[in-house]
Amino acid sequence: MKFKAHHLHINTKHDKGIVIDKISHNNPYDHSQIHRHNYHEILFFFNGNGGEQKIDFVDYKIKKQAVYMIASGQIHLLKKKPEENGISIQFSEEFLSLNFASLQWEWMELFQNHSEMVLNDSTFNELSWLSQKLLAAFENKTAMSFQKVVNYISLILIELFEFVNKEQQSDVPNQHSIALQFASLVQEHFRDKRNVKDYASILNISTNKLAIKVGDCFGKTPKEFIQNSLLLEIKRLLVVNELSHKEISHQLNFDSQNSYNRFITNHTAQTPSELKKALIEIHK
Repeated sequence: MKFKAHHLHINTKHDKGIVIDKISHNNPYDHSQIHRHNYHEILFFFNGNGGEQKIDFVDYKIKKQAVYMIASGQIHLLKKKPEENGISIQFSEEFLSLNFASLQWEWMELFQNHSEMVLNDSTFNELSWLSQKLLAAFENKTAMSFQKVVNYISLILIELFEFVNKEQQSDVPNQHSIALQFASLVQEHFRDKRNVKDYASILNISTNKLAIKVGDCFGKTPKEFIQNSLLLEIKRLLVVNELSHKEISHQLNFDSQNSYNRFITNHTAQTPSELKKALIEIHK
């Protein structure tokens, strides 16, 4: 299967790392084909009518009053129906880090752990209003438009964050900042760092404390989190690239082809070839 990668920077509407548009707009990409993002995306559907999508190999029916979040690097496949409409918000990693540095970890947790959010009426009405104001500000291009865009994005993310935490009946997880920093480091380094001690050293904490923090936040051990990230990247490369298993093994710094084969078999009960065949079959 030929590699598909969607890059925000080639979009003619791209402005300072963010693009706002109606979901029904004419996109330069074919979103009905499996692809990978190099940017974050929020899809806010006003209504659903039988469409569906896959986000990192998980199936989601498109529902009304629903938000779908696709993080940078994730695999995405969107098959929406013509009657389904809403707002698309796309923005780069740089836009997030430059404009929301103090809340960057919270927003990352939101994207990584909440791909689908079905909203109640009050939250839907508030986000519907905010998203319309956001789109208008983005299209206006006045002297203060960008500042308006940043402020509306901030309000939208806050609304979503509060909705999630209210649904979970938990407080904003400032206590999870270490675990979220760990998650960010893993996404950056899992290709060459597989040892939990390496991450604990970078974060300047003990491996035991890291295990407690990661377990509380993600329900996994740090080793499991690293291995899951590695397996997910293998699946992504198998689906969207025409790389051989040998090439993937080399790209992800496995000691040998045999260690790559063992890793896949131990975590999926399939051979690498069986896993690739199964993934391509479900993404036809």
